[in-house]
Amino acid sequence: PGRPARGACPTPPGAPAHHAPAVAAQRAPLRLLPADLSYPVQRQLPSAVVCRGPGRQHHLQQDSWLGPAAARHLPEPARCHHRDWGGGADGHQRVPVPVPLWTLELLRPRREDRLRARAPRSREAAFTYAITAAGVAHAVTAACSQGNLSNCGCDREKQGYYNQAEGWKWGGCSADVRYGIDFSRRFVDAREIKKNARRLMNLHNNEAGRKVLEERMKLECKCHGVSGSCTTKTCWTTLPKFREVGHLLKEKYNAAVQVEVVRASRLRQPTFLRIKQLRSYQKPMETDLVYIEKSPNYCEEDAATGSVGTQGRLCNRTSPGADGCDTMCCGRGYNTHQYTKVWQCNCKFHWCCFVKCNTCSERTEVFTCK
Repeated sequence: PGRPARGACPTPPGAPAHHAPAVAAQRAPLRLLPADLSYPVQRQLPSAVVCRGPGRQHHLQQDSWLGPAAARHLPEPARCHHRDWGGGADGHQRVPVPVPLWTLELLRPRREDRLRARAPRSREAAFTYAITAAGVAHAVTAACSQGNLSNCGCDREKQGYYNQAEGWKWGGCSADVRYGIDFSRRFVDAREIKKNARRLMNLHNNEAGRKVLEERMKLECKCHGVSGSCTTKTCWTTLPKFREVGHLLKEKYNAAVQVEVVRASRLRQPTFLRIKQLRSYQKPMETDLVYIEKSPNYCEEDAATGSVGTQGRLCNRTSPGADGCDTMCCGRGYNTHQYTKVWQCNCKFHWCCFVKCNTCSERTEVFTCK
């Protein structure tokens, strides 16, 4: 009695009893507890990582991970509600790539058939897999540094090392990004069990996302000395902001490399990927995003690829970017809708005792694609 349920975090002293269920209710669509994990490798991962409770929500869903707050800071095509390969007219994210962005449903095979039908082996799929793998590694590493997980912490291998030539030593709490990357490999890569071309593509893009994160690790230092001098320095490594990783992966998305499968084994199973346009067997670089098929036409609705099209999508008439009507509507033009919003304003209290308000109105225009 009084003990928290398995997979749930204990409520801290003084916290209202209704607080934890409220948090869980707000995040219900992203609920992922150990019982929901799909593969044996995922079930064996530490339950602390998927622990819920006030101040300790699912570490794979914090703002450093792929949540709506982070999505607002990511470039196109990460913010899919403005991209023609993204959401619908209501702004909801309906992405014709492996999974809806910013969720862990990537790891749920019970929807595999439907998701695969929506998921061409395109550069959009490459971007989604890369940013998902990087996001898991980033969130778990951050949780370790903050002391929120019991089986990891700071990077101990860096503690105590002194660089006499440059006059600094390792100190503080260095982010253990290797633990986060290893967790991401075991967790995100677990579903890639079929030996086919799609598996090679997904695993490559997963690793590319993690590699971009690892290469963006930063060195921060603090000076020590008399009167503000810097006779010695204490340094530690920190995670980059996830929006930086998103921007870099967006650049990788723009420069994604088309590849083809080489079947070099006796069983004619896919062995490795090579750049398609070259006659040699040159492999893509570790940080390249790779795709096998060209992107479908996202301007028109296509059930086979999962594209919802752009008809009826909201657009910005004055924007030159991806959310502009010229781009979003694919040259079909747009409709103009006029609305009048009426509300009470300039309300004042009069003694005694009533409130008198004026009626204000505003006329607005909304544009949708034809």
